[in-house]
Amino acid sequence: MTAPLHLGGTIGYHSMDSGGGADAKLITLVLPPSLFDEIKRALATFGVRRMVVTQVYRVDDRDNRVESYRGRRFESDVSSGLRIELLARTEDVTDLVRLIDRIGAN
Repeated sequence: MTAPLHLGGTIGYHSMDSGGGADAKLITLVLPPSLFDEIKRALATFGVRRMVVTQVYRVDDRDNRVESYRGRRFESDVSSGLRIELLARTEDVTDLVRLIDRIGAN
């Protein structure tokens, strides 16, 4: 599974050299803010206790919206999102990605 998966955003993971001999992966998600609480609860149930969350803006050509600014209307393909990064043991990555993908599919 080296290709990104889609969850109203992107999921990717990269190999990490933890230096301690444990094999770990960095999982990165970019998702709509509306999914954050559900993802956070699911990850906590799985045992993930730490993650980094950053607010980002994503460009999505499939999601053009009409916005209004100072009385002028314009089309925008930029939307806000959250980037979540977490470290996981290599043997847990497949299960975590399936869990996240299942939440995104709902």
